[in-house]
Amino acid sequence: MESIILVITTALISGLLATLVTIWWQKRNATYKSKMKIFETLMSYRYMIVAEESVHALNSVDVVFYKDTSVRKAYSDFLNEADKKPELNPNIADKHLKLLEEMGKALKLKDIHWDDIKHSYYPNGLREKTQEEALLRKVQIQNAINVNEAQKQQQNTPTQDQFNQQLALQLLPELIKNPDGLKALMEFGERFGKK
Repeated sequence: MESIILVITTALISGLLATLVTIWWQKRNATYKSKMKIFETLMSYRYMIVAEESVHALNSVDVVFYKDTSVRKAYSDFLNEADKKPELNPNIADKHLKLLEEMGKALKLKDIHWDDIKHSYYPNGLREKTQEEALLRKVQIQNAINVNEAQKQQQNTPTQDQFNQQLALQLLPELIKNPDGLKALMEFGERFGKK
């Protein structure tokens, strides 16, 4: 009887232990995958920090790397640098690279160093395409503004019929007071109407 209880207890403990280890391992693996996804995205767009995907990944750093103090410190330094005017601040790229280096260390990617991260591939064709798309967006926006202003101006400019109606409404009270003026105006309109 004691041996049956021992077997059952051992089975329950080993099953519970296996379940706990599995849950711990899955959680650890999910955290690692989340960190790796952020790191891969930032590495993929390191040539253009302002890309939308890069911005989304950067904004996730505090949450995903919440236990990695060196990464969060590097992220804080990057944000402090980003708060300055980027066009006047060449240090922002270095802070971004330092952040990527710290992320690589946190992910235990021992063979990825500053020099590896600093070197990126950004061909002229992609650069030109990006510049052309930005120029096209600017032209489209300017065209939309011009069309909108032309429509506003057209709405504010009365048509010839509207002008004639307004003129008639302004002249009508005076013409009613002077019937000879009304007769003269009608003769004038008939002469121009025949031509």
